[in-house]
Order: sequence, then C-alpha cells, then structure tokens
Amino acid sequence: MYGKIFDSIYDGTLVEDWRALITFQQMIVLCDADGTIDMTPSAISKRTSIPIEHIKAGIEILENEDPYSRTEGEDGRRIVRLDDHRPWGWYLVNHEKYKQLQDSDTVRAQNRERKRRQRERDNESRTVTESHGQSRHIDTDTNTKKERSLGFDEFWAVYPRKRKKKAALDIWKRKRPNASVLIADVRARLTGDKQWLNGFVPDPTTYLNGERWNDDMGESSSAPATTDDYASQLGLTQNPGEAEEQFKIRVRDAMIAQEYA
Repeated sequence: MYGKIFDSIYDGTLVEDWRALITFQQMIVLCDADGTIDMTPSAISKRTSIPIEHIKAGIEILENEDPYSRTEGEDGRRIVRLDDHRPWGWYLVNHEKYKQLQDSDTVRAQNRERKRRQRERDNESRTVTESHGQSRHIDTDTNTKKERSLGFDEFWAVYPRKRKKKAALDIWKRKRPNASVLIADVRARLTGDKQWLNGFVPDPTTYLNGERWNDDMGESSSAPATTDDYASQLGLTQNPGEAEEQFKIRVRDAMIAQEYA
C-alpha cells in the first residue's frame, strides 16, 4: 500500500513529538483507500519494525485532542477509533480531503506527461529547412534541457523534504539519474530507513549530490547511526535530569537546524 505524505505534516504540532510523527506516517501508508487502519499496535509494529512502545506512545498522542491542530473536526484528533468496545482499529480524520489533493496532483502529473509527449510528436513531424537553422538549434537546446530534467517533478512529488528545489534540479540535470530507481528508493526509506523514520531526512540536494540511493538502508555513509553519535558530532551532551526522549528531540532539532543552515 502506498500513501502520499504532504510536506505540510512537518510544519504543524505533530513534529513536537517524533513518535506521533512516525506513527502517523506509517498509518498513512498502511491504511486502506477509505482511510481505515484495522490493525493492532502490535501488528503495526511488526509491519514497520518500529518498537511497540513508540507506536503506542504515538497512537496515544494522535488520539488526544489538540487545540492547535489544523485538522478540522474531532477537536484536533488525527485518528478516531472504529469501535468503542475495542482498543484498536482507527480511521484517519481528513483522509478523504488529502486523498482528493493527491488525486489532483496525479491528474496534473498526467497532464504534464501528455503535453510532453505531444510536444515530442510535434517536434518529430516538424520539417526543418536550412533557412530555419537557427530555430532548429534553439529547439534542440530546449529539448535537451527538458530531457535532462525528465523525471524530476515525479521525484520531487514523493521526496518528503521540499527545500532548495532549483539547486536540486541543477544537480538532477547534471547527474541525470534514473527517476524510477530514486522514487522507489525514497518510498522504501520512508517506511524502512531508521534515520528517516527518526526525522533525519537529508535535503534533496544532499541526497542527490551524495547519490544516497546507493547507500544501505539506515546506514548512510555520511551520517552516524545513533542518537549518541549525532550528539557527539554536534557537541551536545544530555543535561542533568533531562529525559532521554527530550534529549533525542533536542538532538534531532539540532540536526535539522544544521541541515537548513
């Protein structure tokens, strides 16, 4: 099952607790076409390889009221139980709204592809004479640029961090990667890469420049694998009396700030 995750998820109150964020991401991926996820926390944990205690903590937050949530209805809750008589099984609030946005994106992508193919047919059927040599040269340059950027829009649509798009496009044109390979890699990392699940998603420019799609899952050659390694790299130490989860959040925020610098 594949569910589209909009980048606005990183702009609201969900990012205040990484457990709620990653749990909600997995629910979006695992739910059916109607936004229903009829699974126990244990089943979700087994399907995603995320520890059960993180899933349970995330679900508790998602079920609670949130007066600052942008989610309409249900007092800001992100998920609501299917039945009151059992402690599992939920539907995602506002799933239909975002599904329609997703469908609109798909239609726009299909329209862009249809227009691109039409332009290719027009170019193939165009008779170029010697008197139009300069125009032919311009057309060739334009087509070459379009070929180099082919697949970038589809890659950008699935990549979770929307930053430095122009710079990322320039790298894409230079490297001319296989779009299908990168899109498949991004989708796999959204559900299976421990660093991405913990919120440490590199900027698209970093991903493309470093050819991260060749890295082993959760073992990026340019990033440490544990919270302690991240903290050591950033020169951070756990404060006296600071809870472990709060320390992880502080390290994560510092990593994100460094990525944005």
